[in-house]
This record gives sequence, structure tokens and C-alpha cells, in this order.
Amino acid sequence: MTVRVEYVGTASSDGADVTDLQLQPGEASGVVPNSADLRSLAGPRQWRNGVVPRSADEVIVLANSDRAAPVRVDVTPSAAGQVRVGSFRFGRVAGPVWADAETSTAPTGWGRPPVLTERSDGHLQVLTDQPLHMTVGWSDRS
Repeated sequence: MTVRVEYVGTASSDGADVTDLQLQPGEASGVVPNSADLRSLAGPRQWRNGVVPRSADEVIVLANSDRAAPVRVDVTPSAAGQVRVGSFRFGRVAGPVWADAETSTAPTGWGRPPVLTERSDGHLQVLTDQPLHMTVGWSDRS
């Protein structure tokens, strides 16, 4: 495999250092930070959050836990709209909602909240017709 990275800047721009590359099939899914930058520690509660635009994007949750871990997903849509994260369907929501796989609870919706698999990052398909803020949390299990 040969990988070529090309940076095209402007006459006044600084150079760019390439430190990490993510290779995946198909179209690019977005920016993924280096897990070393997130300072993940085994044992304590981990949290990842970000904004998901109105789309059907796959969100990559950097985890790499030693054992599978159930997660809690919190979503806050910018306006009333349909929300689905993985196989959990929140339905049409107008404010903050959540689903917790560890306790099998949620104030609204149906389906199975996500579980991060052993030694793997989480890949969550997010379907929404409104931009939303999503937070995913779990406890690493060793």
C-alpha cells in the first residue's frame, strides 16, 4: 500500500504536519482525533461528545476498551425532530433525552441502546432531521 498526502496551502500559509491517518472503505466519515489526545484511562467513566449535523452520518466513538461496555447516549436536538442512534429510536423529540444500555432505561423511545464491543471503537449510525448535540458515556471494564 502506498499513501500519498498532499498539502496545498497559500503563499502565506504555514506548513502542515501529518501525524495520524485513518484508512476506511468508502467516503470519508469525518475527522477522528487521535485517541492519545483524549487521555483515556482504563476504569473511570469516559465521555465523548460533539455536534451531529442534520444527516445520516456514522459517528466514530474512540474507545478500545478491554471488555464490551454498555453506553449512555444523551442527545439534545436544536429543534423538534426525529432522532435515531444505532438501533435505538428516540422518535420525535423536542428537548434533551437519553438512553442507558447499562440500566436498560430511557424516558422515551424504543430499541437497544449502543454497546461498545471489546477492543474496538464504537461506530454509531445517527439519523436525525435536525442538528443535535450528542454525548456518549461508558465505564471501561477490565
